[in-house]
Amino acid sequence: MNVNIPHIESFGISDIGVSRTNNEDVFAELPEEHFYLLADGMGGHLAGEVAAKEAVLHMCDSIERFLRTNPLPTPLIAQNHLQQSFSEANNWIRSLAYQHADFAGMGTTLCCIWILGKELLYGHIGDSRIYRYRNQKIELLTKDHSLRQKILSLGYRDVLTRALGISAVAEPDIQKTTFLPGDLYLLSSDGLHGALSDRQIESILRNHPSLKEAAIELVEAAKKAGSTDNITILMLKNEKDLSRQ
Repeated sequence: MNVNIPHIESFGISDIGVSRTNNEDVFAELPEEHFYLLADGMGGHLAGEVAAKEAVLHMCDSIERFLRTNPLPTPLIAQNHLQQSFSEANNWIRSLAYQHADFAGMGTTLCCIWILGKELLYGHIGDSRIYRYRNQKIELLTKDHSLRQKILSLGYRDVLTRALGISAVAEPDIQKTTFLPGDLYLLSSDGLHGALSDRQIESILRNHPSLKEAAIELVEAAKKAGSTDNITILMLKNEKDLSRQ
């Protein structure tokens, strides 16, 4: 048994919000593979839901297949595979949009975390975010791939400059950091962070040590703050002190 694998507590929640008729957010966990991801779809009719769901399924399948033949990959090899997985998911979504007229123009954001012992890979494309809460301080690890501007006639807050499905080449940002004991990571769709500031999120995390209680409170706070989008949160925490191994 690999003693460098931390004990990970996780909790996810997805809420349709107060003004949407369908939920285009999707999250998933592969606990044994230590892989966690969240997507926020976009497109007419049900296309956004399809894009998000298909991207998540494609990424999960890719990670599972890879680890069956590479059970202990180095961070560099894992990072290269993660990059490839984003690219293949992008191609898959574009092929579906080409085959089905109702799916034309669909796309999705995606952010993910892959834990490899003490190392943690995180990647994203679009404006879904990854935060780290360490020593009671929150830090935004990702940078939104969007143009923040008001388009009142269309009702959108941001214009995405990168996402899966919207261009022939996917350009995710993938980075590496250290997974320390006590670290809490939060993946969120913009229904959360579009309504709450980083400081508000930090305050709720500080006052609700339970992941479930914190997630529920974050959703309710976003609704009260006027969020008009689906709200999805996936949190994970390192519960094991590796220094004692």
